Amino acid sequence: MILEVRHLRVIEAIAAEGRVSKAARRLHLTQPAVSHALRSLENRLGVRLFARLRQGMVPTADGERLLHTAASVLDQLERAERELHSISREGVDVLRITTQCYSSYHWLPGVLKLFQRDFPQVELQIVPAASRRPIEALLDDQIDLAVITGDPGQPGVALEALFSDEMVAIVPPGHELAERHHLEAADFADQHLVTHPDSSTSFLFTQVLTPARISPRRVSEFPLSEAVVETVKAGLGISVMPRWAVAPDLASGALKAVRLTAAGIRPTWSAAMLEHLITDRVVRELLYHLRCCAFGPAHGGAGT
Repeated sequence: MILEVRHLRVIEAIAAEGRVSKAARRLHLTQPAVSHALRSLENRLGVRLFARLRQGMVPTADGERLLHTAASVLDQLERAERELHSISREGVDVLRITTQCYSSYHWLPGVLKLFQRDFPQVELQIVPAASRRPIEALLDDQIDLAVITGDPGQPGVALEALFSDEMVAIVPPGHELAERHHLEAADFADQHLVTHPDSSTSFLFTQVLTPARISPRRVSEFPLSEAVVETVKAGLGISVMPRWAVAPDLASGALKAVRLTAAGIRPTWSAAMLEHLITDRVVRELLYHLRCCAFGPAHGGAGT
């Protein structure tokens, strides 16, 4: 078969948004990836699915036919997933979790201890590979819950606020910036920044560096939080992370935290899940333990 679920999602997104760029943002994919998927599908089917007009992408007659099929198929698949997920609650179950960008899970043992006391049949699994694109992983049924910042604005995805926490610069003790009250954009100009991939979309760049038109002297990107932290500990660079992600290292004195800007940056972290899960009793209990055990009052608590 030529058609796959991902093709149907691409067709639906382009028709809804009218632009490949907007469809890419909706799907949490790159624009070239969406363009390639559409071009490949049209070539393999031998038809034009969209007319490229000045006002945007408009479905052709063939595109309308496929769009109608996509809406029906995706709706049936979502309904089947909900029904199967409900049935699975009656036996041994698995909840798959990821956190956006950060692969450190030092908080997990405390959650596991209390959560599995009440739900011993439920296994919590961490999926670190989904940390870079958590919403895409959620929609592709690779995970059940993602701890994220911001609102993806994705239909079918529900958000529930967990806590707020400060984004801080992390440096090794004795670093020239370690005793500063706060850092401004200019302080990063002569620094080696160690960060996660896609750093240009991070809070540091979007709220501090890019508005000031300042770039660090050097930027190194590592996919794992542990690699970023160890590089900073070794004195090879500095980074920016939420306090909760490096809490043990801050408590032990292995790292120092410095506020970003005089006002500070405190994003709200939320649990993202498919809408049908938000009322699930097991998920509600997990959300409670994430608030109370994983982050707790020391990191702001939910809604602060």
